[in-house]
Amino acid sequence: MNKKNNHRFRETEIRMQTSMLDLMKYTEFEKITVKKLCEKAEVNRSTFYAHFEDIYDMLDKMEKTLRKELLYSFQDMDEEWDIFSEQSFIPFLKHIKKHKYFYKVNLQTRKSFPLKQGYEPLWKIIETRCKEAGLTSEEEIMYYFINFQAGFTMTLKHWVDTDCKVDEKKIAMIIRNCIPNVFG
Repeated sequence: MNKKNNHRFRETEIRMQTSMLDLMKYTEFEKITVKKLCEKAEVNRSTFYAHFEDIYDMLDKMEKTLRKELLYSFQDMDEEWDIFSEQSFIPFLKHIKKHKYFYKVNLQTRKSFPLKQGYEPLWKIIETRCKEAGLTSEEEIMYYFINFQAGFTMTLKHWVDTDCKVDEKKIAMIIRNCIPNVFG
């Protein structure tokens, strides 16, 4: 029986997600339907709904999977590395470029700042840096966090919208140069 989290269930989910990424390469997200996805993945609609509530749920789950993959790419980084260095952005940018079709859609549907889920470690780092610079108001620190996150997100959006043509090192330098001195 094909139960959640068994090997066959997981393989089917991966096949559907891969099919979604393939569709995203050539089809506007708004035009991707469950029917088209099921045809591409060669699964029944009931199989799709056994895994996901709808296309947006699928996108959310794909984002979580990709976030885990991204975090895995940072596991070998030295504990002393600076999160705001150009070098720290390279693995992140390579990840975005590898999955640019997903992120193109994901960044288009971004509706709120700051993004909270999964970004608690970044909040802690920014909060610490702000406090070291003498900022104590949580509300003021939130503005710095939103500013950083919004600028970073829109930079990534432009980069994927232009098919990631600019080299990752150049984008890393641009992002680094835009970071407020308070994080410095």
